[in-house]
Amino acid sequence: MLNLKEKIAYGNGKKLAALALIAILAATLPVFVFSSHKTKLYVNKNANGTQDGSVNHPYKTIGAAMSKAGKKTEIHIAKGTYKENVEIKKGVEIYGSDRDKVIIKAKHDHDAVVVMNDNTTLNGVTVEEGRNGIWVEKRAGVSITDCIIRDNSRNGIQIESDGTGKDREVYVSKSSIKDNGQNGILAGKRKLSLSDNEIYRNSGDGIVVAGGSKAWIAGNSIRENDLSGMKITLDGSNIWTKKNSIRKNKREGIEVNFYGGAGKINIAKSKIVLNGRYGIARAQRAAATVGLWAKYLIYSDQVELWGNKSGTVSPIFTF
Repeated sequence: MLNLKEKIAYGNGKKLAALALIAILAATLPVFVFSSHKTKLYVNKNANGTQDGSVNHPYKTIGAAMSKAGKKTEIHIAKGTYKENVEIKKGVEIYGSDRDKVIIKAKHDHDAVVVMNDNTTLNGVTVEEGRNGIWVEKRAGVSITDCIIRDNSRNGIQIESDGTGKDREVYVSKSSIKDNGQNGILAGKRKLSLSDNEIYRNSGDGIVVAGGSKAWIAGNSIRENDLSGMKITLDGSNIWTKKNSIRKNKREGIEVNFYGGAGKINIAKSKIVLNGRYGIARAQRAAATVGLWAKYLIYSDQVELWGNKSGTVSPIFTF
């Protein structure tokens, strides 16, 4: 049994151990909190004097902010026109204060205006007058939301072909993709989520999706494009389309190409109307069993097909 002095010493030892533990936690906790915190940098085209990316001393260009950005950095852009080509570094997010009034205009019109790498975001800006508006690199999962992509000499958004895993998914939502010299969206084999966009008056097709893709295409207005509203390839694909309005495109509402490989395209609860040729056109590009079309291409009686000049669903054209 401990005597009084020993009890006091023991008690003091426990207190010292507890204080040491508290000190360790106090030293390590701020490091943990800081490591999960996002850095914010600010850009304003009217900036002058000291520029350190803070709210009171923003950078003058997006490029200057990008050069200082690391992973988990948000770049916030004030209203104005920024004449520069921007490559968004891995893990960086860009937010404009007003999509109509934050304009990124290509300085070099033979390049993409914005290049997106993995785990990047572009939100609330206008992208214009480049070769392509937005170029999405391989091995990149990205998010494009509430943007205007217009007046680019080729495609509004071009997405490089890659895998279809979750980490390669490209989200495009609530954006206006218009008046581009070729297609609104041109996607290689990829995982895609395209929702609630307006895609119109492009000189090519509204949306082009390569074979082997996994895609959710819903709630879009796809209209007045010079070729077809959508051009998609069946082989190896798993594509679901729902509640799209596809109208007044100069060729087909939807052109489906088939080279003979298994796949699935489901067209549901959509309006495909007033297009220059067929509502849905079926193009068989290689020798295959004609009967496979009914197995792989599905559209329900909830799809409205009327007013298309050549008819509702085409016969199977072979090439």
